[in-house]
Amino acid sequence: MAQIVRLKRSSTPGSKPTTSNLETGELAINVYDGKVFLRKSGSADTIEELVSNNYSGSVNITGAVTASYFVGDGSRLENVSIAQTATIQRSFTDSSTWVVNHNFDTPNAIAQVYDFDGYQIIPETLRHTNNNTITITFEAARSGYVVVAKGGHIVSGSVSAANIEGFEDRVQTKLDAQGVFSGSAQVIMGGDVSGTADAVVISTLDGGSI
Repeated sequence: MAQIVRLKRSSTPGSKPTTSNLETGELAINVYDGKVFLRKSGSADTIEELVSNNYSGSVNITGAVTASYFVGDGSRLENVSIAQTATIQRSFTDSSTWVVNHNFDTPNAIAQVYDFDGYQIIPETLRHTNNNTITITFEAARSGYVVVAKGGHIVSGSVSAANIEGFEDRVQTKLDAQGVFSGSAQVIMGGDVSGTADAVVISTLDGGSI
């Protein structure tokens, strides 16, 4: 017959063992809450709660937390720093009201709405509820996503002139309109010097009267 090992346990909601219940390194379980506890040794022994993938309650973590994405409304996030060039994206499915918590702490957030095929949607209303939240409503339930960026930034960067369609023609047109000359063009200077750019000798050089 198979042997069954059962740890110390409680079926009382919220019940948690104390150091008097466990030896150092011993585990215990609250089978009602689905929580596991460990007696940890240190300068003073403590009871530590092990986190499961179906956890409810507060978690205190020292150090960085790395994840592929965050799920939740973000309404109780504190001390969150958003990079000045950051944008956020939130998706919604079959809802007539979309609430986006961007946490940029500014009334200048810029939001655009799209369906899942990438077409822009014009909502019935788009409101800056507060400096951290945008509320979007539709006449009927819609699915798609919102992109929010922090407005008021100075955006820097460069692009090759060769990649700008029509750039050369536009520059030449502007130069011609302003009378900027080329090496073979006629040159006329007002004042004391006049002549042509293709002349061997400048026709007149006059120092003027005093």
